[in-house]
Amino acid sequence: MNARLLLSFLILWAFAAELSFTGCGPKTVQEQDTLNLPENGSAKIRRLTLAIEENPNNPDLYFDRAKAYMEEKLFEKGIADIEQSLQLDSFRVDYLLLASDLYYTTKQVPKAKTAIERALTLEPEHVDANTRMGELQYYLGDFASAFKHLDAALKVDPFNARIYFTKGMVFKENGDTNLAISSFMTAIEQDPDYFHAYMQLADISARRDDPIAIQYYNNAIRSNPMMPEAHYGLGYFLQNHGNPRGAIKVYQDLLSVDPNYVPAMHNIGYIFLFDLESPADAMAWFDKAIQKEPAFTLAHYHRGYAHEWSGNKTQAIADYEKALRLEPDFKLAQERLSRLKK
Repeated sequence: MNARLLLSFLILWAFAAELSFTGCGPKTVQEQDTLNLPENGSAKIRRLTLAIEENPNNPDLYFDRAKAYMEEKLFEKGIADIEQSLQLDSFRVDYLLLASDLYYTTKQVPKAKTAIERALTLEPEHVDANTRMGELQYYLGDFASAFKHLDAALKVDPFNARIYFTKGMVFKENGDTNLAISSFMTAIEQDPDYFHAYMQLADISARRDDPIAIQYYNNAIRSNPMMPEAHYGLGYFLQNHGNPRGAIKVYQDLLSVDPNYVPAMHNIGYIFLFDLESPADAMAWFDKAIQKEPAFTLAHYHRGYAHEWSGNKTQAIADYEKALRLEPDFKLAQERLSRLKK
């Protein structure tokens, strides 16, 4: 189920990224000034609202405003608009697919499924409709149906990277890792900047202790350097495969992308403590992690270990006790605390 939940997030991200806005004509100076007022929403939405007031029976205007609302994460408003579009014209596949995106985003999965089914009734070979149905059936765990719709989409668009990526996720969830790898590889052949395909290949390779994971993580970083999970995956792989200083550099690169990424701070401290045997440097990083996330149990435990290593028994006890208050069944903290209190 974790993989499916992850894909649901990726699907939503992809849906939102694909949305575009169709603007209206120029407005007067007075209207343009009004558009800039924050209380009236974005200029995009305000322009569309004015256009709808002038032409309330135009379904495209509601459709465009629904897309704008989705871009701004105003999903319920988007649903109201796309439903108005469908009341005015119920035979538009693009309306139905936007409705499915909005329903899916708001966890109204049955409504999303119904909207896609209606789209497929209108256009059975529609690529986006079959792709979405394949993704949705994957999320629902109906892998046979997922493959059916994804393969139908590929017949029309055989170079669609998103379809191959989704097939890879279905193969992976179904336990066929080799076919999953093949599908992810095909996805990046079609789109050399497909971040999520690189991440899947990297994670599979990392679990196999295959050094090619480094290449895949680096490709993911190249395709989207602002995604912290690629940096973290690379750092963690290096940390566990004999390159502690390389891992520290990658974690520091990650922190330049996201200064609040606490696991990277903790892992730098861990490397200083256990790989480089520098408890003072380790404590500095554990301090940073705890400052950002006071309930980070492992950071308290490892800081206690660093204090114990440095001969500061009192501080070590305090940290182990804090770790146990956060996680009473933490056996390692229990054991070290027992030793110190003998």
